[in-house]
Parts: sequence; structure tokens; C-alpha cells
Amino acid sequence: MQVVISGKRLGTIQHLIHDGETFTWSNSIPEDSWRFGFDNSMRDIEVVAKAAGYNLSTFEKSPHKRSMDIIFGDRAVDIPWMHVMPKGMFHKQLLSLLDQLWSVIREEHDQYYMNQFLSNRELLMALQQPLVDVPHLRKVIESAGLKRGEILKFLPERGDVSPRSIYNQTGSITGRLTIESGPNILTLKREHRRILKSRFEGGKIIQIDISSLEPRIALAVAGKESPDDVYNFIGDKVLKGSLTRDQVKIAVLSCMYGASAWSLSKQIPKELDAKKILMEIKRYLKIPSLQRDLEKQIDKLGYIKNLCGRKIRSHESVVNHFLQSSGVDVSFNIFSQIIDDLQKNNINFVPIYVIHDALVLDIGGTDYKNILELTNIAYKVDKLEGIFPVKVEIIKE
Repeated sequence: MQVVISGKRLGTIQHLIHDGETFTWSNSIPEDSWRFGFDNSMRDIEVVAKAAGYNLSTFEKSPHKRSMDIIFGDRAVDIPWMHVMPKGMFHKQLLSLLDQLWSVIREEHDQYYMNQFLSNRELLMALQQPLVDVPHLRKVIESAGLKRGEILKFLPERGDVSPRSIYNQTGSITGRLTIESGPNILTLKREHRRILKSRFEGGKIIQIDISSLEPRIALAVAGKESPDDVYNFIGDKVLKGSLTRDQVKIAVLSCMYGASAWSLSKQIPKELDAKKILMEIKRYLKIPSLQRDLEKQIDKLGYIKNLCGRKIRSHESVVNHFLQSSGVDVSFNIFSQIIDDLQKNNINFVPIYVIHDALVLDIGGTDYKNILELTNIAYKVDKLEGIFPVKVEIIKE
């Protein structure tokens, strides 16, 4: 196993390769190495360390960084640390950084951040830049008002290929995705997704949503059966038909995300007891038991873990954070299954976006029916007994 530090980060012509004992300077990067300082690398040990909560002593945190800021100001430059720091101090800083990187590799080996986290990252990095309908996009921009600046980011510099959206896997407590740079598909209104267009002749842009993701996770964790329609099931079995499906959905989400009975009371008939409804759903989903278990984790470890082992360093809204964080990894597990199935069946498609619990694909003109058939199953994931059906929707054809 090897760690490669980019020459760009060191201020050297070649990269530094370290196998734990020996040092080598090279222009090439070993395929199975861990990388530090390389843009958009799948095996980026710096990203893994940040996600796992390590505070690395990088050159950018050295006392010399302040001097470099005075010299270069806000300009984006590669600081040649090897030449701006005294030789002894540079070597000491470098060895300290390498020690920390090897600690990350040893401690996280075969853990969440070396497996599921990197698998999620690999899928995100496989997403392709979408094509956009430029005339339609310009009309949306003209009518966007205060959101105009955000929608402008989808506009191609030339042609019809939109800029790439760079996702951030560590930008939230739970691992819920944020956009680091580029167009923010996560906040683009649903109706505005029609700015996208297919690269295939007669093709379509489709969205594959996981149905009732987090409630299904809550049911599975509670050891309850996983029905085709979660809200109809809970409405009939738990609430005895007293609420409509939409009202049941609001009540279930209120339970999981800590909304008050007063808030729910504004959404249901006045004669119904909102507090009692919340108690019945919480009891069925075993929310109080889950909360006690998570609070014990905090007392013991100082943090909680989601179903896949991701650390959540928060002592607040623990049930909400547990379900949301688990939902991130369950989503990626299902997205990977979908992509594998489509590839095995020679479907013409290009993955272009992940929007939390939805996968957006650009597909060939004759492939829509095949995709409907292939996804007309209930997906399963490791560590959970529940089923996860998906819904396919055409965004643009």
C-alpha cells in the first residue's frame, strides 16, 4: 500500500510516493495508491480523513501560510512549500502529515469510509455533464427573479453541455449531499429540470425516485413489515383510516423529524388529537426505543453511527440524523444496483445527477419501457429486511 502526495501541494516537480518505509519521487501515480492533493481523485485520502473527523496538519495550516496570504493575497496559486519553508521545518511538517495519513489508513481500514463512502464517491464521479435546452434555459433565467444567479450556472460556456456539478459528501452532519461548485441541481425547482435534454436521438431525461425512503428505513429498523405503500399501510393499520394518505404522510414525517403536535394539528381535522396520533405512530415505529439506543451510543462513543457505520457527530435530533444519514447510504446502494442492472441489459443511458433519493438519467429513445420493466422490483439492501420500490418519471422527452 502506498500514499502519494501531489507535487502540486509540495511545490515539487514530481510526486512523493511513500510505502510506510521508503520514499520515491515519480511523475506517475501507482493505480492502487491513496492520493493526497489531487483534484477529483476517487482514492483521495484527504477527503476520507475529513469525512472521518481527522484534523490533518497540512502545509496550509502551518505558520508560513499567513506570510503566503500576505504575498499572494486572494489569488489561487500553488505555494511551493518546499522552497518557502526552512528545510528542517519542511521535512518535519511532511513527516507529520505522512504519519497522520497512515494513521487514517490503519484505523479506517475495512471501515465505512474505506468502503461505502468511497463507493458513493465513485458513483458521483461517474456522473456525466448533462445537455441543456439553451433557449428554454434562457426563458427560465429571464423569469427566475432572485434565483436568476443560481440558474445561470447551468448555462454552457459554449454549445449545449452544462458545467459539471461537484458534489460535497462532507458538507453536512449526516452526509446528505451538498454542491461544492457548479450548478446546484439540489435546489433547482422540479419544474425547471425541464431545461435538461437528451443526447440520444429520440431520447428522454428520466428520474428514478426511491419511494418513502426514510419511513421504510424506520420500519425496517423497528422490525416491521415493509408494504408497497407505507402511508396507506400506516393509515389503515395504525390510525384506523382516520386520516387521508397525505395527512398520514405529514404525521409520519412529523414523528421522524420531531415536529410538534401543534404543528400537526394545523394539518388534520380539528376533532382529532394530534398528540395521540404522533404517539401511536412513534410507538409503532419504535421511535422512543431507537432514540434511547442512539443516546446510549453518544454516552459511550461521543457520536452515533448510521446503519452503514458513518459517524454522526451531533447530540441533537439523533433520530432524524440517524434516518437521514442512513438514507444517504441506502440510496447509493440502490442506485448502484440500478446502474448495474441497466449495464448488464445493454440499456443506453448516461447518469447525470443524484438528487438525494433520486437518480437522474439520460436514456436512449427506445429504452424507457425496458427500464420500467427492470426497475419494477423491490430493491433490497444489506443490514435491512425491508423492501425499497422505485418510481420512474419522465422529466423531458
